[in-house]
Amino acid sequence: MFRAVSLLVLLMLLGCRNDKLRVQRIEQPGYPLRARFENAQGVVAVRIDIAADGRVIFARGSGAPDVLVQAAEENIRQWTFGPFPPVSVFPIEHTVLYVYKLEGKSQIVAYEPTVKTFLPGKIEISATPLVSDYPPIEKAKP
Repeated sequence: MFRAVSLLVLLMLLGCRNDKLRVQRIEQPGYPLRARFENAQGVVAVRIDIAADGRVIFARGSGAPDVLVQAAEENIRQWTFGPFPPVSVFPIEHTVLYVYKLEGKSQIVAYEPTVKTFLPGKIEISATPLVSDYPPIEKAKP
């Protein structure tokens, strides 16, 4: 009987635990200017490892143009996670999706992107595409 009660209490405690990963600090991501000029957009899946102190110790992205993958990796390395449940195994593996979207008519002036967070697993960065107001450079004739 004691074993059954102990097991029931243990299951209740485990069921009531909040194991949701928490973001303690986030660095606001940008939309790389080069990507905006090149009309690059897409979804970057960044797989990360989180150390016991909450720092990101590994980040590897994929799924979009390299300029966006690099921006997402650099940004998430600045995040801090925690606090963690009393019993945790490190490093903690997690994946964050960065959704880069270009919206609206191309602009000459670069306005700040709009950022929406759906933490801990997704972040959306929206911006207007950019065009240059400089005339095209002609190739030199040999």
